[in-house]
Amino acid sequence: AATVRADVVTPEQINALAKVVYNFFLPCFLFCAVVRTVATFGLSPELVVLMPAAACAQIGVAFLVSRFLLVPLVGAAPRSAAGRELVLSGSFGNPGVLPLLFFDALFAGHPDASLLPRLVALTSFYLIGFTPAFWALGNAILADENPDAACLTGGAFEECEGPTRPAKARKALAALLKPPPVRAALGGVAVAASPLRDALIGGSLANVFAALTRFSGAYLPSASLVLAGSLIAGGGSSADASAAPPPGLRRIVALCVHRFLLLPALGAGALAGLAAVGLFPTLGAQPLTWFFLLTQFAMPPAQNSVVMFQLRDDPEAAARQARTLLAIYAAAVVPLAALFNVYLSACGLGA
Repeated sequence: AATVRADVVTPEQINALAKVVYNFFLPCFLFCAVVRTVATFGLSPELVVLMPAAACAQIGVAFLVSRFLLVPLVGAAPRSAAGRELVLSGSFGNPGVLPLLFFDALFAGHPDASLLPRLVALTSFYLIGFTPAFWALGNAILADENPDAACLTGGAFEECEGPTRPAKARKALAALLKPPPVRAALGGVAVAASPLRDALIGGSLANVFAALTRFSGAYLPSASLVLAGSLIAGGGSSADASAAPPPGLRRIVALCVHRFLLLPALGAGALAGLAAVGLFPTLGAQPLTWFFLLTQFAMPPAQNSVVMFQLRDDPEAAARQARTLLAIYAAAVVPLAALFNVYLSACGLGA
């Protein structure tokens, strides 16, 4: 933020950096994370299938609630910019950085030293499902002129280009696979399941993997710079950005109720219902998996949504989203502390 205020970093450079993050740094990060995690923990069906499926299911639930409850509650038109931004914020939580910070704080000194590595593994496999859904469905939510992307959002399938339903489905699949992070995540799974994995991890291609790992390390600081820079520079000049109005209180309150009350309740009820009919492990059988998924239901909106707006060359929307995130993350301190205490007690994971 200080570099933007001093005009060391310009809005144009922030926009260009967002494109580099999206097209290069984030794909490297995802590819390396998937390959390294599989090399460490193996291809357990429970992780490879359950975590990505859980990520997609959670996003689906959050999307439906956001689209058909949150938007009418706030009074926004579903196809308006405000409605689309609200659905985006309500549909996708922060799946990686924030949970890992909590996990490290809670379990770094835990008597059971295996808990933290297992939570990191669960997070990595969860991201395999979350990342394609975020970039494909997220772009489709914001798209108002791309009929192929419209195939991915509920209620708009008739707007897809194509003479038949199979043709429309192919258009939807093309839109799903288009984002570079999606291709990187899927490519990482394919490589991790092949002999190339051993060549990359300590084999003849170790130097290649080391180079990709170095580039992947630029993802988090670069994405943070995009977030902070968008907050300051979104209105054009720093003076304009400082004078910009704060996000609507009704929108902030609605998102906080949605993400910290409604979704956690729905998540706990869904897991309990699935376990009751034998479609999901019981709390006593897999308390760590329950704890992980419950925390994912309680996460605030995804920070990468700011990068998504920058990629659409919409710095004003990026600044608006950054201010919304700032307010929600500040408000999240008390409810997240309370929810984590409840989850730790319910799952029997207290130190």
